[in-house]
Amino acid sequence: MNRRDFFRKSLSKAFAVMEESADEIAETWKQVSGEKKPDPIDTPEESTPATRKKKSETNRKEDPSLSQTNSPKPKKFKAFRNLQFPPGADANGKRFLSKCTGCGDCIYACPYSVLFPVPNDELGKHIPHMDVNLNACMLCKDFPCITACPEGAILPYKKNEIPKFGKAKGWFQHCINSRTEEKTCEACATACPVPGALKFKGNKPTFTASCIGCGQCVSSCPTFPKAIVVK
Repeated sequence: MNRRDFFRKSLSKAFAVMEESADEIAETWKQVSGEKKPDPIDTPEESTPATRKKKSETNRKEDPSLSQTNSPKPKKFKAFRNLQFPPGADANGKRFLSKCTGCGDCIYACPYSVLFPVPNDELGKHIPHMDVNLNACMLCKDFPCITACPEGAILPYKKNEIPKFGKAKGWFQHCINSRTEEKTCEACATACPVPGALKFKGNKPTFTASCIGCGQCVSSCPTFPKAIVVK
């Protein structure tokens, strides 16, 4: 056998094997693809807007979950909770809200960045508030926030007058002392600036009527979640 016949015979065998493999692959593909049905194609009449609307209404009637009555209602905006007015504001906030222009001077004057603006849609302005559970009022002697107010919305305290922002409440289950079962931590008592506002009953801190709700005990509490909250 010469070289030409040798190559010709070898190639013919190779092509025969390839052709046989291709036939097997094609047959397998037919079996797999034969199980899938083609998606229905909308006719021009079925694809018109009127027809699609009719189909949508029919589906909505058949499936109650698609009806508008069962659709989730939009969530209403929840107002901020547990916020306090700045020092020097009246207790109910009537005078403060009527005179405050939302200028923000008291916010900028606070050396501890305790105050922040809160939008008031009814008044159409941003009213300064504070949340002593996040950032305590440090009860500055000169109250620069009050001094900075040009409208008299927040007024200086009278002699011997003490500000009142709320009252602290203990969550003893989060307190370190409840875990150690002894008086291990006294951080809240050390931080409290008002004499007699915080007392210990055994290893449990309690708050008296003298508490003004400044939040300094909350800031000093080392636990998470905090074992104290001002309300």
